[in-house]
Formats: sequence, C-alpha cells, structure tokens
Amino acid sequence: MEKLNLYEKIQSVSIEIMNIEKDMQVGSGSYSYKAISDTNVTLQVKKAEKKYKLTSIPVRQELISSEVVKQIKGDRESIIYVDNIKMIVRIVDLEDTNSFIEVESFGKGIDNGDKGFGKASTYARKYALLNAYKIATGEDPDAEKSQEIEPITEDVKKEAVHSVCLKDKKVLDNVLSHFNIGTIEDLTKDEINIVYNQFKGKQLI
Repeated sequence: MEKLNLYEKIQSVSIEIMNIEKDMQVGSGSYSYKAISDTNVTLQVKKAEKKYKLTSIPVRQELISSEVVKQIKGDRESIIYVDNIKMIVRIVDLEDTNSFIEVESFGKGIDNGDKGFGKASTYARKYALLNAYKIATGEDPDAEKSQEIEPITEDVKKEAVHSVCLKDKKVLDNVLSHFNIGTIEDLTKDEINIVYNQFKGKQLI
C-alpha cells in the first residue's frame, strides 16, 4: 500500500466505513428512539484504523457541569444526576507519531446513580469518532420541519392556574394567603404569571 499521510488516512477510514445504521432501541413507548451503539462504532472504527495504521485516544476530559435534578411523578420523588463533559480525542498516525489531529466533542450523561460521567464520556467519544471520520448515521436535523410552538395565552395560563387550585384546597389556600386575596378571581395578570411559572416548575401543570 502506498504510504499515506495523516489526512489521507483519515479520508480512507471515512470511505471505508461510509455509514453506520442505527442498531439499538433506547427507551420504550412514545419516548423510545433508535440510536447507534458505542460498540458498533468502536469496532468498525478500530478495524479501519488498524488497516490504515491510525489510533484514536481520548487525551483530555473536562467536567463542565454536574447537576442533581429532582423529578416528581405523582407521589414519588426521584433524583437523577446530569453530567456534562468536554473531551479531546487525538487521532495519531502510527507511522509518524508526531503527526496527529485533535477533535473536540461534548457529551451528556444522565443516571440515577453514579454512572452519569461514564455515560457522558462514552457519548462524547462516540460522536468524536463519527464526526472526525464523517460517518453518516441517517440523522439529518434538516430533514424534519421544526415543530411550531403556539404561544401560551393569558387565558390559557389563567385556566391552568384555576384548574390546579380547584383540585387542591391546600394549594388554593396557599395562593390566596400569599397574595392576600379573598378569591382566586382576584389574581391579577402578573400574579397569574407568577403562579403559573411556579406550578410549571413544580410540574403541577
């Protein structure tokens, strides 16, 4: 094989793999979606990299943010951990180790235990390889029209606030006491906005 430089090798890997089909189902029901497994990407890339004498190595990982998020569903409360990381993956020419490029990638990991960082790391590495070698995945953000979101009118907010208050007397009493009013009909437009946003944040709406 004619000796190739780093960029020719990267192009060769890109042509060798071309595309990877989504091979796994994530989630269930209406929240499920298809995705490409890390195993599939890693194995195909490793095979092509071996052929063209390349290697890819994560050389730097940085935790950008780590959040603890409470979720309330009915009477149950759960906690999930959300980690966001930045990763630098280096692609090195094994025939000339001074020749390399670095690819920046980001990943988010969501878990109800301590696996958030690991998930974020796997995601970032997988997409660094997909992007570096221009591997098609069938995902096209421009293929579907963005969903148009209708603005929430003041009447809709008022109806939502009234509905929550009428279903729970304790909530109603708290609202009336907080704004020092006699009935829920006395809420002003600004006060309805405040209550609506609070209810939204507590997932009551």
